[in-house]
Amino acid sequence: MQLRRAAELVNSKENQNTVVYYRNKPVNIVTVDNNIGTAYVKSVNENHRFEVNLEELSEKTQSLQ
Repeated sequence: MQLRRAAELVNSKENQNTVVYYRNKPVNIVTVDNNIGTAYVKSVNENHRFEVNLEELSEKTQSLQ
């Protein structure tokens, strides 16, 4: 995911209803670190919070091949 899109999601009301995916698992973006290109996310199902690289986030699930 691009930094700009991640920041848009965090700064809009849309974020509450937009689920992104980290390793095909649904998460919500809590904050974005512009300096190092990471996001702090919260898992939707398990309520865990952790930091990930923005490159590992997507708005669509990726098929397993």
